[in-house]
Order: sequence, then structure tokens, then C-alpha cells
Amino acid sequence: MRILFINQYYPPDEAPTGLMLESVANALVEQGHEVTILCAHGGYAGGGKAAIPDATETAVRIVRIQASRFGRGNMIAKLADYSTFYLRVVWKLLTLSPKPDRIIALTTPPYLSLLARAASRLRGSDHAHWVMDLYPDVMVAHGMIRPDSIAGRLLARLTRWGMGGNRSKIVLTLGPDMEQRVRMHLQPETTSEWVPLWGTTQEEPSTENPESPGIPSAIPAAVDTRPESPLVLMYSGNMGLGHRFGEFLSAATTSGPGYEWRFNGDGRRRPEIETSIRQFPDAPIRLGPYIQRELLAQHLASADVHLVSLEPCWNGTMVPSKLPAIFSIGRPVIFVGSPECSIGQWILESGAGWVVPPDDDAAMQSALQEAALPSIRATKGKSARLFASRFFDRVTNSTKIARILAANDKQTLSSIG
Repeated sequence: MRILFINQYYPPDEAPTGLMLESVANALVEQGHEVTILCAHGGYAGGGKAAIPDATETAVRIVRIQASRFGRGNMIAKLADYSTFYLRVVWKLLTLSPKPDRIIALTTPPYLSLLARAASRLRGSDHAHWVMDLYPDVMVAHGMIRPDSIAGRLLARLTRWGMGGNRSKIVLTLGPDMEQRVRMHLQPETTSEWVPLWGTTQEEPSTENPESPGIPSAIPAAVDTRPESPLVLMYSGNMGLGHRFGEFLSAATTSGPGYEWRFNGDGRRRPEIETSIRQFPDAPIRLGPYIQRELLAQHLASADVHLVSLEPCWNGTMVPSKLPAIFSIGRPVIFVGSPECSIGQWILESGAGWVVPPDDDAAMQSALQEAALPSIRATKGKSARLFASRFFDRVTNSTKIARILAANDKQTLSSIG
């Protein structure tokens, strides 16, 4: 089968959606399919970076579009990048040769599903969808629109149209809460599935450290007895509007010298951290940029405990990809959010961390007190690594996703699931 993917990002751009797509594209090639990626020339984290050159030696065909590269610094920059990408994708979809058998849209930028369905009809293909962010639900959660407004109803209908029709083969999501929410937009006959993502670090060791069971040999175990060193708590990744930082920053400003709070990344909520540092200059808060992929595994392993958060109103609209990476290096997690979302369910099921309800300072303090105990950290870290090996394995999950996205009928999908 000739399969065409549409997504704004693809490696060597380090956007998580592109890194996940790369693994699935390679799995599809191994399964005997011809794969083409329609993407843009970079711009995820840095904005204004030099264009990424076309790959010359790869089993996956990469077609890069000369869209603008202002980056993600503000909404105007994102809209400009999205608009130029849309316009050039339309032309490529109509002229790309050979004709694809299946067009698969991701969700960066939003509503690529509309182009996939329209192009599939014009070119005699079918279409499928891999939902990383669910629109218009993201916009509702952000407060940009109301679900009962004219704009909200119109965008919901566009979502339903883009992913529907008799040419739609599958809508794939990232977790149980996302699939449940996606189903609210789908026609009854449209098939949906969910498969979790995996860590995007380049470190994927296959052997275990006999001195620290459950932690890869290439990743150092957290030091259990360090009376002279603070407990390192780390938030690493996107600081977008769907995340929460108030609980972490409140605890950081009162936790004292026995803790060190590290925040690495960028996004619309980064100014909250910068403001807290200015207001509390003596607080043990450290702020840094995104970490390059080749350094990410060691960077994540330098923390004792990781921090993850999600605004409850964003449940099901996205599933943060940082959790699989954290679990894979055997570190426990303090999660601020709802126990009903995928992240909360996985942490509770694995026993690999703490779920703190929003605005619950007492629960946060309780989690910190337990996290300060080496024996509890070690136990939860081992649980994290075990859960990752069972549910967040890159090869297993990318192979399963590839089979789902290439399936031709519900019977085949049922056998894969």
C-alpha cells in the first residue's frame, strides 16, 4: 500500500509528533508499505532555524514544504506557519505522484483532517487519522470559544466531517479518555482505537543494571542516600496552556533548601515561572531551555522525581508525551491533575507516583514528604520502569500503530487490538 502522512513536523525537527511519526513510518516500511511524509522545514522549538535539508538516503520518502518558520513563540507566529503550510499542502495533495492509496492526517496544524478527506475523494484514495490534539475541544478548554457558540458548533461539525465518511478507515487516539472524547465527534460507523505513545529519548538500552533492577544500564540510578544534596524535582518539556504550574511553584517557594526545582522548556506558561523567580529570588527554582534529544535521557535521569500536570478541562484533548519517557528511565512522577485522565489512570495503575488534585496543597505536601524518602522513590521508580516496558515500548507500540493505520477492514482491526 502507498501511504501518505501529513504533519507539519518530521525529524530532524525535534517536535514530539514528528519523532513518533518517524517510528511508525519506519515500521510501515518494514511491513512492506511505501511511505511518504508531507511536512514542513522545521521551526518547532527555535523559530527561524535554517531549513532542514531533504533526506537523500531513507526508505521513507520525505517531501518538505517551504512554509514560514516563525516558531511557537506567539499565536500570530503559529497562525502564519499554519497558513502557509496549509496552502502548500493543498497543491501537493493534488499533484503528488504516485497517487497514494491512503492519506493519513495528524493534527499539526489543526484540521488537516479536512484536507485528507477532500483529497482522498479527489484522488480515489481513502483516509485515516492519528489524533494528537483534539479540536475544537482544545480551543474550548483554552477559553477561545464556547461549545454552544456558532463557532464552536461549526468547528465541531468540521471535525465530524473531516474524520467521517465511507472512505474513513480509522481514527487513532493516544489514550482511553481521548478516544472517549473523540467518539463524541464521530459518526457511529466510524472506527476508533487508542494506543499510547512512548519516550522520545535517543537512549533505548536493552539491558538492566543489576545494582538497580528496573533501570536501564545506560541510565544512572537515582542516588538514594545524599544527605548533603537536595531532592531534585524536574519539569521538562512544553509549558503550554493545558498545563498547571501554580501548585509546583507554591511548593517550591516554601520547600526550603532540601529541594531543588528545575523547569526546562518553553511555552505560553513559562512567564509564570519567570515571575515566581523574580518574586522569590531565594527560592530553589532553576529555569532553563528545551534539552536537545541526544541529551534528553541523561537530563531526565538527573532528577529524583518528575513533575507532570494537566488542567482537568483539557482531559481527553491531549495526552502529554513526557510520561512514557520519564517512566522508561525509572523515575517516579508527581502529577497535578485529574485521576480520571489517562495520565492519572496510568500513574495510579502502575503505582509509580502521586496524583495531586488541583489546588490541593495538603496533597502536594504529602507527596513531597513521601518523595523525600529514598526507599519509596526506589520502589516507585522500579514500578515506573516495569510499566513502561509493558505499555510504553517504542517498537511494540509503533508496530501496532502501523498495523492499525494500514488495516483495511474492521475484522483486521479487531485482530490487531
